[in-house]
Amino acid sequence: MAVDTEAIGKVHRALFPEYGPTPLVSLPALAKELGCKEVYVKDESERYGLPAFKVLGASWGLCRLLGERYGVEPWDIAAIKGRVKSEPKLGVYTATDVARTAKLLGLPAFIYVPSTVEQWSIDAIASEGCEVKKVERDYDGAIAAALEACNAAGGLMVQDMSWEGYEDVPAWIVDGYTTICREAASEVKATGVVVPVGVGSLAHAVAKFYGPEGPDHARLVSAEPEAAPCLAESLKAGKPVSITESSFTIMPGLNCGTVNPQAWPDLQRYIRPQDAVVVNDNEALTAASDLQALGVNAGPCGAATLAAARKAEWKANDVVVLICTEGKQ
Repeated sequence: MAVDTEAIGKVHRALFPEYGPTPLVSLPALAKELGCKEVYVKDESERYGLPAFKVLGASWGLCRLLGERYGVEPWDIAAIKGRVKSEPKLGVYTATDVARTAKLLGLPAFIYVPSTVEQWSIDAIASEGCEVKKVERDYDGAIAAALEACNAAGGLMVQDMSWEGYEDVPAWIVDGYTTICREAASEVKATGVVVPVGVGSLAHAVAKFYGPEGPDHARLVSAEPEAAPCLAESLKAGKPVSITESSFTIMPGLNCGTVNPQAWPDLQRYIRPQDAVVVNDNEALTAASDLQALGVNAGPCGAATLAAARKAEWKANDVVVLICTEGKQ
């Protein structure tokens, strides 16, 4: 099904005064280092006033869900807020970050995070006025805890991970993420795109946009932390593989043990096993420092793409886009 780019843009424009594309930064020094023609960084460190990309999917997913609930257009924010007021006990439950969107719509948000998430990250999420609950489990366990609480409260589950009977919202979130790809493709014709992978929903958006069936076809390279290389292990095995032992990484947004089932078929189709790159914390830290020195305010999750690009092979005529998903915290 085609992505409704016009409707997504209407929602983003209606919600965020800072609406507009993020920078695509040309970095000739990195092109020289990687031995390719050009390197660009799609810098998501300042997306609609927030230091990461996730609001693109969360806002479209939640507004689309509420629009269908109330029978109004998802970009009719005044109508949605009016109807939300009539349901004072309604809340949003998730293990991802929907805090800003929920706040703008007047909804309480309950965000569940795994045990490996550091306090600074919890404080940043809580600063949006939501309730953050840390569970002594991994990311999959945090999703399960959020779902359990949501079902008990009769709330709204907004998550970028799919499961049987829960496919629409994750698909809408992926559609929201394609904004990054459309913006980048409007400026440069990439031959290679490097994307960080947690559950793989952003990578799914990138795969759908840059897949071989479309006009913007490019080679896809994924970047994952050593702590949770679920996509790399799955591609190697030829089937979904979960990482069941949770461990710490400085890339908390990528510390996910299971690939989104909805994303898996396209990721398996479009990413070669040898292009599923695993990076360690030191490599991500070095890449973040290097990007900051070049004027890109990258955090470790966003800089993982440079760390991965450094471990991949490139041709002299390649034009490479690194998706930097978050800023330095």
